[in-house]
Amino acid sequence: MAANLPEAGFHAQHRFDLRAEPAGLFAGEIRLAQGRVHQQVAFDPVTGLAYVTQIISDGRRLEDEPGPVPGVERDRRGDLCINEVTPDGTVRAVMYLRGVGHGGGLGVEHADGLARLWLETDADPVTSGFSYGKHVGRIAFTPDAVVDAGSGRIEVFDPVPGSSRITPALDVGHGRIGVRHGPPGAEEYRVYDLEAFKRRAFTPLYSFPSRYRTQSWCLYGDLVYQNEGSAYGAANPSPGNSWWNVYDVTSGQMIERRFNTTALSLSHRETESITVRPTPDGPQLVFGFTTQEPGPRRMALYGITSTTDGTGDHVPWTSLDYDTNTYVPNSSNYIPQYRQLGNRIDLHLRLSRVDGAPWTNGEKILTLPPHIRPNRTQGMVGQVTGSGVSDSLTVRWEVLSDGSLHLFDSRQITGWIGLDGGYFTS
Repeated sequence: MAANLPEAGFHAQHRFDLRAEPAGLFAGEIRLAQGRVHQQVAFDPVTGLAYVTQIISDGRRLEDEPGPVPGVERDRRGDLCINEVTPDGTVRAVMYLRGVGHGGGLGVEHADGLARLWLETDADPVTSGFSYGKHVGRIAFTPDAVVDAGSGRIEVFDPVPGSSRITPALDVGHGRIGVRHGPPGAEEYRVYDLEAFKRRAFTPLYSFPSRYRTQSWCLYGDLVYQNEGSAYGAANPSPGNSWWNVYDVTSGQMIERRFNTTALSLSHRETESITVRPTPDGPQLVFGFTTQEPGPRRMALYGITSTTDGTGDHVPWTSLDYDTNTYVPNSSNYIPQYRQLGNRIDLHLRLSRVDGAPWTNGEKILTLPPHIRPNRTQGMVGQVTGSGVSDSLTVRWEVLSDGSLHLFDSRQITGWIGLDGGYFTS
């Protein structure tokens, strides 16, 4: 496969087009060696093999263990299984790493003919819940091996002494490595030159704070892609809460926050992995969901190869549903629409009543989809036709946390009403 892969010539400033239709990978949902949720995936840039982290299953006994180990014990110690997966979705080999962490960060470097894994290590056991690594480790993937944290087989790096919950991301194509570290609510990204990092020269090229809850992340050139979201449930029904957040590492600014609508039909859909791999068609952003509940979990991966240069207005307008029996737009240019940039939502519409009746004060015009609803009521100023109106040509709009969009005006206006305004979801 290596002979078919192009050189890493993708400019560091270019980014993947998150509006593009993703392609399904591995021919659908695949079963890994463990029944647990997969955490992160990374690809060997030479062989194309995928490596996937999972916490070891409940009741699994390794060769040097006296008996089965409960899953809660694996959680609190940070015991991982590393799956080696072929392009057709077959798990070819596994390796076990005990006491290393939760597996949220993973990178693969091909050196000396071996796949060398970069991941967290040296997790401190916790009383309950999940343990996370406090150092970065590097180890060659060895089929069937069982290795404990602290072993001389794991090369250890301590870029942020005293930190917690550290996860690495590797960008071999641009010669960089990134780490995410810090306690919940105060996480930070740091980006280093890879060769300097190997020499333990831990002066970051860039550092900036992280925003939003993160399931996984990856570094590619001057960009960090961050996956956010949780599983479907009573408090998170379809279409769920899966988001992409994209940072410019040179400025630390979030340059894109986009709702992920991939595979909404999955019966169980939990946002997990994200990485970049080389392909014959160029670099590909790969991201995944954990599926199947109850029962052994499966992994569904998707890929985006299309890119955008990030210049100009690349945020498309999306149509909103409204009652076409009650309202009619002035023209095709004024149908109700929205667009999203970060946590900012812009609305655009110009409507008349089909029956010509006056607008009522507090009238509900439409309901916004769940992923763009604000966390509290927000007000906006809109317009009205000048025909038959002798005073102010503005009206008040409000969008409520349930997504309902209301018009407030007591003048019984009979002409069209419009809105070109915006609000923040949080």
